[in-house]
Amino acid sequence: MTLRVHNLSVSLDGFAAGPDQSQDNPMGVGGMALHQWVFADHSDADQRMRDLGTENIGATIMGRNMFGPVRDE
Repeated sequence: MTLRVHNLSVSLDGFAAGPDQSQDNPMGVGGMALHQWVFADHSDADQRMRDLGTENIGATIMGRNMFGPVRDE
């Protein structure tokens, strides 16, 4: 089995979301700013590369807070 991590940005200090995640703000405070770089260029070549990154994906494994409710444990 092959595991491939895709479509995820991680800050230099190891975070993929901002603090204070909630059901209304699942990425946390400022969490989306970490991921904006991937959408900055809208050229056809960049869109094709983004599309190639999701080809042949059989399943997506998401974190425990992806669809809520957010837990503090």
